[in-house]
Amino acid sequence: MKRSRKIYANSKNRVKIFRKIFLLFLILIFALFTYKYINSRPAEYSPVIPKKYILKDFDEICNQIDNSYMNLPQTKKYKDTDFLSLKPNFKSKIKLESSKKNGEMSTQEVCDLYNDILKKLYDSNVRIADKHTFNQILQQENKNQILNNLSVNRYSNLADEIPEKNFRAYSIDNYKDALYVKVSDFDSVNIEQDAKIFENILKSNKKKNKIIIDLRDNDSDNLDYAINVIIKPLLKSDINVDFNVANKTQPIISKNILDRNGISFKTTENVSNIKINDNQKNIKYITKFNLTIKKTGEQQCDVYILQNKNTRNSADFVCQIANRTKFATTVGETTSGNGLNIVPTYKSLPNTGLIVEYPLGQGLNEDGSTNEEVGTIPSIKLDDNSEIVKLLLSRVN
Repeated sequence: MKRSRKIYANSKNRVKIFRKIFLLFLILIFALFTYKYINSRPAEYSPVIPKKYILKDFDEICNQIDNSYMNLPQTKKYKDTDFLSLKPNFKSKIKLESSKKNGEMSTQEVCDLYNDILKKLYDSNVRIADKHTFNQILQQENKNQILNNLSVNRYSNLADEIPEKNFRAYSIDNYKDALYVKVSDFDSVNIEQDAKIFENILKSNKKKNKIIIDLRDNDSDNLDYAINVIIKPLLKSDINVDFNVANKTQPIISKNILDRNGISFKTTENVSNIKINDNQKNIKYITKFNLTIKKTGEQQCDVYILQNKNTRNSADFVCQIANRTKFATTVGETTSGNGLNIVPTYKSLPNTGLIVEYPLGQGLNEDGSTNEEVGTIPSIKLDDNSEIVKLLLSRVN
């Protein structure tokens, strides 16, 4: 009898223990799902951004760079920097900087922090978009593919920036039979006005039979300026040219800047007919751009464009188009490239609403090499020095 009672008591205790374990298990499951639910909810706009959201969106930036940005091999090869391997260091920096602000940072502070880290890619075209860029995105037909509600709130509550500088970039010299024009920057608040200034410079020097446009040390990224201010007035005839950009992923391309510049495009997964010398296995898509430009003047002069290793972005684009169409002869050193990535990719981050901006892919030179790595080779090679104009004129006269 006693034995039966003991067995019954032990059995009852086991049931109690099981119930407690089961209850604890349910509590843990509930806590886990609650934690996941709280952390999976969309972030809401606040003037300050908590550290956890800053860290989460930095993970998203790194994912975007890993999956879509194509210049990591060049960064590693030429700058000896493996950006993604430094991610733990970058996250430690974010934790340190946010801790100084009691775990919360302002929008501008987070922008500055992210951009400071992104400098380690050594690519000025990879950055957190500013208010000016956000306003441009708002004008695009595909803005809903880029922006989330948090982005709209985040940037709408940022103060308007100081307008772009009104910069007259021209330095003019006259030689015996040549006009020399230095264009050190493509930044301007009024492209139409600058185009008229440049056209007037050309018209007032009609008696010259050579025009030398100096784009050395010009790394501007204003495509509108490059096409409408520089290229169009220098054309002797209309031009039509194709160029290719290689991508890892299917790109989202805004038509806004392209339509107004006579540029059409088509993206394809068929890369078999495209000349690629870089043997890059990560190329999956090729975007083929077609550029059609009509001349705006009656240009009769021989045009020469000076370039050097610091010629980059839209200035390199001018040099590329010159080489492909022969509207001008490029002179000097090989550029640092990035001229064929004419439209950026934008990604709205889910927790901060900030927008990360980076190049669409890698532009391909005519021989299939990567424009970002090889640059644009000049038709006439001359060392970059103060006597380059005189050396050029002595060579072509």
